[in-house]
Amino acid sequence: MKINDKEILDSKIDYLKKVSLFKDLDEKKIRIMMAKMKVERIDAEKIFIKEGSVGSDLYILLEGEVEISKSLVLPEWIQTAQTQEKSLVHLSEKHYPFFGEMALYEEPSERSASIITKRPCLMARISKHDLFKIFETDHEIGMIVNRNIAAELVNRLGKAN
Repeated sequence: MKINDKEILDSKIDYLKKVSLFKDLDEKKIRIMMAKMKVERIDAEKIFIKEGSVGSDLYILLEGEVEISKSLVLPEWIQTAQTQEKSLVHLSEKHYPFFGEMALYEEPSERSASIITKRPCLMARISKHDLFKIFETDHEIGMIVNRNIAAELVNRLGKAN
């Protein structure tokens, strides 16, 4: 018997409440967002998101571990046939991470980093279109989620500096 997305997400409600994306949202509001989410299973050692690719979905890591990396910009005088990648961070479900948020606010929405699965992963995905439809119909969700995304981006920028 295949477990559907709703059943998986329902089993993860306590986990989702701890994801900073949902900070200050009550369970009813989180469930409104869950209704538009899809669940994806990704094998270990897969490039899940490739830097520079176009995409506009936001992802929440429910289970597993990922590595986020970025291409290095090397001086022109260095001759190399390989792309050099710098690992920025390893995240697992214990960090309650979400990613892909920058693509929500860019046109075109090129991915700013690569995400590689280090262990098998379970991801929740919501499209930009569905997310913004929720924001249009429930302004409180829109304001809170946008504030939470901004806070996360400020936090990440602070760590990068």
